[in-house]
Amino acid sequence: MLELLRPPPHRGPLIAAGAVVLAAGLALLELRLGDDLTNVVHFVILALPAALILALGLQAPNEDGRPPAYQSVLLVTGLLLEYAALLRLAAVLGAEDFLGDFPAGELTWTSLVVAGTAVFAAIHRRSAICLLIAAITGGVGLLSGWEWIFSPGTFTAARWLLLALAGGLALIALRFRADAPRQAELLIDAGGLAILFIGLQGVLSSFLDSIGATVSGGGPALPDFWELIVFGAGCGLVAFGAIDRSPGPAWLGFANLVVFIAAVGFNADDTLYFWPFALLILGAVAMGAGLRPRQPLPPEPDAYRAGDMPLASRSTDEEMVLRVRVDDGPGER
Repeated sequence: MLELLRPPPHRGPLIAAGAVVLAAGLALLELRLGDDLTNVVHFVILALPAALILALGLQAPNEDGRPPAYQSVLLVTGLLLEYAALLRLAAVLGAEDFLGDFPAGELTWTSLVVAGTAVFAAIHRRSAICLLIAAITGGVGLLSGWEWIFSPGTFTAARWLLLALAGGLALIALRFRADAPRQAELLIDAGGLAILFIGLQGVLSSFLDSIGATVSGGGPALPDFWELIVFGAGCGLVAFGAIDRSPGPAWLGFANLVVFIAAVGFNADDTLYFWPFALLILGAVAMGAGLRPRQPLPPEPDAYRAGDMPLASRSTDEEMVLRVRVDDGPGER
C-alpha cells in the first residue's frame, strides 16, 4: 500500500496538477451544496481526499535532500483540505456557527492539529512551505486559544502575542539561516505576517470608526508604540530581503510600510507632528551620511623590488633559496 502511495517522480507534476483540480472541485462542491448535505457527509468528502493527497506528498521522494515542486504542491493541497475537513468535523461535534459567534475553541484545536501535521511534514520531508503553514496555523491557534480561555474583549493582548510570536520566529530563523536558508526565509515571512496583522487590525478599526461602527473605544486604533513596531518591521523586512535577495520578506516589508502609512496618515490631524517630521529628518540624515564627501584613498605602495617581497606573499611556484649563517665553530658542530 505504501508503495502505491509513492508517486513516481516522472509522473509527480501530473499527480500534483490533478490534486489541485480536485481540491478546486471540492471547494465548489462545498459552496454549492453546503446546505444540501449533512456535516458528516461534508467531513467524509473532504477527509478522504485530504488523507490521500497528504499520503502522496509524504511518500514522494526528495531530490537532493529537498522536496521537488510537485511534492510541495501535494503537501500544501493536502494540508488545506485537512483544515477544511477538521472544521467540518468541529461542526459535527457541535461547533458554533461561524457566521454567528466566534468559534474560538474549535479554531484552537483545529489549527493546532493542522500545525502539528505541517511540522511533521516540514521535518520529515524538509519542506519549507510546510514550516510556513505550521507557523501561520500555530499563530491562529494561539490567538484563538487566548480568546477562548480569557475572552479579553480587546485586541491589546493579541498584539503582544503576535509580537512575541514574530520575535520567536525571527530568533529561530537566525538559528537556521546558515544550515537551512529557505526555511529561515519563510519563518521571517511568518513573523512579517504576524506584524502585518497588527497593522491591518488598526487600519480596519480606523475605517470602522470612520463609518460610525466604533470598535476602538474612542482611543487610537493603533497606539504610537505599535506604529513604531509596524514601521520597524517594514524597514527590517525590506533590509533582510535586499541583503539575502529574498522577494518574500521584501514584499512583506513593503506591505507593512503601506499599512503603517495608512494607519498613521488617516488617523491624525493635518500637521507634520510627529511621524512626518521625524521620517523626513531621518531620511535626509541617512541620505546625507551616504553622500558625504569622501576622504581620498592613500596612494598605492611602491612595487617590491626583486628579492624584497615577503615570503608570505611569494607564489608557491617560485624557487626560494634561503641563506643560513652558522655561528658555531668547527669544533662545536
